[in-house]
Amino acid sequence: MDIPALETLERESVARHPGRAGWLDTYRRHIERSLTEEPEGFLVAELNATVVGGAICRQRGPHALTGQKHGQLLALTAAQAYARYNVAQRLLLESSVYLKSRGCRSMTVSCPIDLDPQEIEVFKTAGFSVVAWELERQL
Repeated sequence: MDIPALETLERESVARHPGRAGWLDTYRRHIERSLTEEPEGFLVAELNATVVGGAICRQRGPHALTGQKHGQLLALTAAQAYARYNVAQRLLLESSVYLKSRGCRSMTVSCPIDLDPQEIEVFKTAGFSVVAWELERQL
């Protein structure tokens, strides 16, 4: 029931960032796979019966740099209208608690280059730091 509301929030994000045209299809695949394989990692935030955000996190194997089991945040969605309620921060906290309960020692997230500085600050405040760069070249 919450999926259409989350997709609407993602559609608003894509409207602000036109370079993410294919993201909505990827987001839908993340949801479907999460609900099939690891539904506990699919988190939804509600406020007064309104969906205001969601997160999709998954357990992964050994981290390429540390060799320790890690988790990955595949998607974080938060309604801008509810930013004052710290929805994104709460979802990050709940994601980390879930992954830690599964034995993960760290959590990774990939961020698009056009991420707003305020959105980056949410991750920094939650304790994230840059540990690698992912570069891409069109072929």
